[in-house]
Amino acid sequence: MTRCNSQGAGDTGNRGAPLDQDRANKVLGLKNNATSDELVRAKNKLLEEYADDETKRTEVEAAYDVLLMKSFMKRTKGETQVDNKVKYADVVPQAAKIKAALPPWARDVSSAVPAAPTFSKPANDTLSQTSAVFGAIALVTLIQGLTQPAGVDSPPGLEISAALGATVWYMNKKRVKLGRAVLLTFAALIVGSSLGGAIQGWLRVDIVPLAGISSPSTVVSEFGILSLFVTAAFLD
Repeated sequence: MTRCNSQGAGDTGNRGAPLDQDRANKVLGLKNNATSDELVRAKNKLLEEYADDETKRTEVEAAYDVLLMKSFMKRTKGETQVDNKVKYADVVPQAAKIKAALPPWARDVSSAVPAAPTFSKPANDTLSQTSAVFGAIALVTLIQGLTQPAGVDSPPGLEISAALGATVWYMNKKRVKLGRAVLLTFAALIVGSSLGGAIQGWLRVDIVPLAGISSPSTVVSEFGILSLFVTAAFLD
């Protein structure tokens, strides 16, 4: 953890504006009610992202110190519960340290290699929003499948497009880079559709309708939408 001082915080951002709680939350992409675990994860993620940008790293560290001090003051006053899972003396991840020590050409090569996706628990409001959005898309897809006449199989292209766009948007909102968000989104669609295709091959709703659904595309699409929901809500 870096040392927190009012002078350093005031100089952050090269604007001369003091780094208060609202600005610190904006730098880290957090809300005022962010948990301690979210604070630590946001800091570590940004430090790794800006491994070769000292100015950004300094801003992230200063923002983390401001919010850490606010959290510490609340804890000492008994306003919040202590989260034993979070180590407040958190340090820069070892991977970020190694990356920062590499020569520029080596950092460029390592940056070109996409990191493995990780699962994390989303904030309650994010989970509620994604559940509502993807639930609505899945419902419209289901209704379309139920209203199709037997022998007709019209793929829900509009619904899948909406699910793809929503997934990229939610991942970008979590500060996932656009290229990585698009890559993970299409990978999730392929995985979900493959699973749905395997299940459809076993069910064969085109021969024996399931609960009124005789469209194979509907079955495949529902699993694709489910996979996209998991990606949008839980994947980084």
